[in-house]
Amino acid sequence: MARPRRGLWPVKRISIPARWLARVTTSPMDSGQEQLSGLPALLDRHVPLGPDQAARRLGVRRVDLDAAVRLGFLSPIGTVEIDYKHHGGVTVVPLFSAVDVALLPVVRPLVDWQAVATARPGRRSPLAALTPVDPGEDRVLLAEVGRIAGVGRAAAANWRRRYDDFPAPAGGTATSPEFDRAKVVAWLLAHGKIAIPTEAPSAALVVTGAGGGTRRFRLEDPHLLLADDAEDEDRLSGWSTDEDADSLAALSAGTFGLTVKHLATPGAPPLAVLGEAHVIDRFRSGTGGLRLTVTWPAGLRGTAASGPAGGVVRHGIAYAGPGEGCVCRRHDCGGVVPVSWCAEHGGAVGPVLAWPCG
Repeated sequence: MARPRRGLWPVKRISIPARWLARVTTSPMDSGQEQLSGLPALLDRHVPLGPDQAARRLGVRRVDLDAAVRLGFLSPIGTVEIDYKHHGGVTVVPLFSAVDVALLPVVRPLVDWQAVATARPGRRSPLAALTPVDPGEDRVLLAEVGRIAGVGRAAAANWRRRYDDFPAPAGGTATSPEFDRAKVVAWLLAHGKIAIPTEAPSAALVVTGAGGGTRRFRLEDPHLLLADDAEDEDRLSGWSTDEDADSLAALSAGTFGLTVKHLATPGAPPLAVLGEAHVIDRFRSGTGGLRLTVTWPAGLRGTAASGPAGGVVRHGIAYAGPGEGCVCRRHDCGGVVPVSWCAEHGGAVGPVLAWPCG
């Protein structure tokens, strides 16, 4: 198999603290249906995004994202050095945490994010009129703690009384204490008072390699192209961490590649793939993000089973294109369970195949 393409821009150095790249888990899946139903929240983590990808994730213009950085609302978690060769030499591109970006409108409730998101091209950013945050002085009153969590000041004050681990004041007075915003947000997340927004598109994969063991991965801003012909290939691409890209490429190496036990992506039903899924491309954009592409034979695609182990539901025919005369039971993936009176697939009636994954 051909070696995956690494991208158009030579990358000289990537600098990301290890704590931002910690995998959610690399151990076999725990049993229980909640493991699949809660997968998007479980996998929402610090995927490094370049500035352009971060702006799209937030739903604003690049100029608005740059303004948020200048204000101290958002800080890079690392950098990547990209050598443009004949276009100016080495450029250091900042990388941002997808979670930090997603949480930005939540933790800054006093900002009119609707005005920012609807600002027209060429117009000055609404954020430009705001005052930058002094380093170490980003503090909130209890009233703003309540706004962040969507409750009133009284509820926030009650949390402070009830919970011993509520952050201690960082300033202010006894009657009007001020709290460090980052510590408050961490506490609210830990206690389930706020959640990471899930509106941003992402794809969650549960896969197994030839050596066994189940792994979970996430691709931001995914694009899934399903082939119309069973002899063709499906294609999934999305932004990834370097660590995940390396792991997926290693797991998919070899003839049999990956088995996708469960794929959840916007705009498509839950899918599974019986094998031969391979990483074919790793593209480093000029803005620092790493985009990964995975393909598999369309004929091995199936509707994901609803059980906690994932896998493909029972089919009689692995894949069949739409036909006007077909009266068989049809799955969203294109697979059918044929019946004898179907003019198109009646001749294929036989033992129904059970295709387990793993």
